[in-house]
Amino acid sequence: MKTVKFRIKTKQGKEERCSLTLIEDFGIEDDAKASGGDRQLCLCDDAAYEEYISENKGLCVTRFMPNITTAGLDYKDLRAGDCFRINGTEIEITGTAKKCFPECEFVQSGAVCQIKRTVAFAKIRKGGTINIGDEITDG
Repeated sequence: MKTVKFRIKTKQGKEERCSLTLIEDFGIEDDAKASGGDRQLCLCDDAAYEEYISENKGLCVTRFMPNITTAGLDYKDLRAGDCFRINGTEIEITGTAKKCFPECEFVQSGAVCQIKRTVAFAKIRKGGTINIGDEITDG
């Protein structure tokens, strides 16, 4: 399991990064959405996210942006309370599956969006800096 891509939302818009500084019990340094709570980080399977974006369907193409995309992490087995380490940092899964927008074409047609099943939210239990390609280990 490893990190693949990093994104944050700044005052200027969406920004890709090579590294992220995670702030304990708060969120990501320089992220406009950082505010504590149970959704300090959003993780998503990289292959599923890239496939979804390439199809260019659904509202999440423009409205949803995971902070960390991953490879090798099995999202269907994640549960709230699961903990992971990334380069000395520690995160705790607080929820899985994102909520869908009622006006989305997938919701209106009764179809299931693949992004919904490949997303997790987490709290930062121990801060530090993480880099693209860092290993994700059980914690």
